[in-house]
Amino acid sequence: MPRPAAQGYYASHWRSLDYFNLYRLTLAVALVFTGLLFDASELFREGASARFQAFAYAYLLIAALFVLGIRARWPGFQIQLTAHITADIVLVMLMMSTSERLAGGMGLLLAISIASGGLVGSGRLTLLYAAMASIAVLLQHAFGILGGSQRMDSFFQVGLLCAGYFAIGWLAHALTRRALQSETLAQRQADELALLNRINALAIENSPDGLLAVRGDGVVRHASPRALALLGITAPVAPGVTRLADCAPELARALSQQCSPQTTHTLSTQAAQLRIRCIPLATPDDSRVLVLEDQSQAAQAAQRLKLAALGRLTANIAHEIRNPLSAISQAAQLLREDTHDPAQAKLTAIIENNTRRLDRLVEEVLTLNRRDRLSPVGFGVATLAALIDELRQTEEIPADAVIVSMPDTAHFQFDPDHLRQIVWNLLRNAWRFCRKQAGSIHIRLLTQGETAHLEISDDGPGLTPEHQSRLFEPFFTTDAQGTGLGLFLARELAEANHAVLAYVPGTDGACFRLSVHGRE
Repeated sequence: MPRPAAQGYYASHWRSLDYFNLYRLTLAVALVFTGLLFDASELFREGASARFQAFAYAYLLIAALFVLGIRARWPGFQIQLTAHITADIVLVMLMMSTSERLAGGMGLLLAISIASGGLVGSGRLTLLYAAMASIAVLLQHAFGILGGSQRMDSFFQVGLLCAGYFAIGWLAHALTRRALQSETLAQRQADELALLNRINALAIENSPDGLLAVRGDGVVRHASPRALALLGITAPVAPGVTRLADCAPELARALSQQCSPQTTHTLSTQAAQLRIRCIPLATPDDSRVLVLEDQSQAAQAAQRLKLAALGRLTANIAHEIRNPLSAISQAAQLLREDTHDPAQAKLTAIIENNTRRLDRLVEEVLTLNRRDRLSPVGFGVATLAALIDELRQTEEIPADAVIVSMPDTAHFQFDPDHLRQIVWNLLRNAWRFCRKQAGSIHIRLLTQGETAHLEISDDGPGLTPEHQSRLFEPFFTTDAQGTGLGLFLARELAEANHAVLAYVPGTDGACFRLSVHGRE
C-alpha cells in the first residue's frame, strides 16, 4: 500500500528523497571500499587512513538511519532533507581533511548534494545549502593552511568551487520552481478531469435517455443502465468485449452503415418504443454514440405540458363559468315549476342535465388543479370499508350488488379526498357498465410485500383493445353523458400519492387496480 504524503508535499517528494538517499548509500559503500583498498598507500596522510574509514562507516550508518526516517515519514520532509544535506557537508568535509589528494574531488560531491537537495526539496533552502557548503569548504581550507597542509594560492580554486555551489543552487532553484508549477497545474487539471468524469457519470446514470458507445466493429464500449433497461438486456455487458449483435441483435440490424446525427431509427422492444439517434465520434476506431429515446416518455412529457397549460386556462375559466351556470340552473328549475307543457318540461330537463354535466366538468377541472395538495392519513380495512359503503349509498347502488373482499389487517397512506375521488370514479363507472345484478361489482384489497392493491371489477362487456390504449387520455369517453376526465383525474391523483392506477386486461368485464407502495 502506498504511504500517504505529508501535508504540503506530494508523495513524489518522498520518493525523490528516497532515491537521493539511495545515492548516498551507494556513495558511502564506495567510500568504505576506497578506505579498505588504499589503506597502505600514499593516498592518505600518515595515520589518517583509519580516520577516513571511521568517517566512511559513520556516513554509511547515517544513510541507513535515514532510510528509517523516510519510511516513517518522521520528522517532517524539510527537516529530513536539511539533515541529509548537513550530514553530507559535515562528513565529506571530515573525509576531505584526511587527504589532500581527495579534497578537490570530494568537494565536487557536495555539488551533487546541493543540486539534489534543490530538486528534491522543490527549490526551498537551496541557496542556504550552497552557503553552508561554501562556508564548510572555506573553513576546511583555512584549517589546512594553518596546519601547513594547504597553500595560500589555492584559495582561488576554492573560490571557484564555492561559486559553482551557488550557481548550481540557483539553477536547481529555478528549475524546481518551474517543475513545481507544472506539477501543481497537472494536479489541478487531474482533479478537474476527475470531477468532470464524476459529473458525466452522474449525468449518464440519471439521464432519461439511454446511451450506448459502440466501436466501428460492433463492440460495445459503454452501456448506461438506462440503455440496458430500455433494450431489455439482463445479461451483463463487458465493455470492450461484448458485441452489440450478441446483446441487442435487433438494434444491430436496425442501424445502417451510415451514422450521422440527421438520421434516426425506430425500434420496438418489450420495454418501450425507441427512437435511436446515431452520433459519430470521429475516432480512429470509428466509434459512435447511440442515443435511445423513449417515445412514450416524450409523448407523456408533451401531454403534460399541454395539460399544464390547459389546467391554468381552465382553472381561470371555471371560476367565471360557475356563477352564470348557477343562474342558468336556477332559471331552468323555475321554468319547470311554472310550466305544464310537456314539450317545455322536456326542454327544461335538457337544460338542467347539461348544467349538471358542466358543473361536474368544472369540479373535475378544479380538482385536477388541486392534485398536489396532499394530506395523507393512514387507511385500514375498517376505514376503507366505510368509505366504500358511503360511496355505494351515494350512487344508490344496492348492497347485494357489491362484494367486498379484504384481509383482516392492511394499512397504507393516502390523501382521503384523493382516495374518495378515485374510488368514486371507479365505482360509478363499474355500476354504469355492469349488469346491475347481485355480485356485479367485486372490490378486493390484496397485499403483496410492501404494496397494497385495491381492485374494482365488474361483469360488464369490458373494453376493446383500442379503447384500452386510450383509457387514461383526457376527454376520452365512450359515454355520451361523460366528461372524459374521470379516469384521467383518478390516475393523476394516484400519481400525486406515489401510487399507480392501471387497467388489468384479460379479465371478464373491466378491472382497475390501484397499487399503493410503502405500506405502514
